[in-house]
Amino acid sequence: MADEFYPRLTDDGIVNNPLWYSDNPFYQSGYGMPNCTCYVWGRCWEIGGGTPEHRPTFSGGNAEDWYNYSDGYERGSTPALGSVLCLADGPFSGDGHVAVVEEIFPDGSITVSESAWAAYFFKTERLYPPYYLTAAGYVFQGFIYYPYGGGKPIAADKKIWYFKKLLWKNEKDILL
Repeated sequence: MADEFYPRLTDDGIVNNPLWYSDNPFYQSGYGMPNCTCYVWGRCWEIGGGTPEHRPTFSGGNAEDWYNYSDGYERGSTPALGSVLCLADGPFSGDGHVAVVEEIFPDGSITVSESAWAAYFFKTERLYPPYYLTAAGYVFQGFIYYPYGGGKPIAADKKIWYFKKLLWKNEKDILL
């Protein structure tokens, strides 16, 4: 579990970075950027420090297959920093969508970073519970808790502030 979590709110440093390109299995198999699975795999490896022992073991398939894939990661319905938001039944052949939780707000809303096949290279989006992307017709599956991210879910009543891309918590908060 990470001691500090640095949210990615821009695409700085992604282009030609091996985490999203040459070392990324989605890029290697012809499904590189822009693509949600390629982006999320690279972002999670970035969160894990880009080291071989923290290389993600997510499904190599479509996004909607990730949540039910046996990769050893915990899953649940509460967002955590660095966790993977999984959505099914999207408009593109039922391939689903994945994104990374970058910020969590006291009202339960989250900021995710994402990419999308044939649509956009990178963007951030604020989502509100129950975390549907209703405009695209996606259905919420849950979150995959990448173990090198921000840790287990943070209780909704805890106050969270972001300052200069560092997570600062009030003095009563502890990492779970």
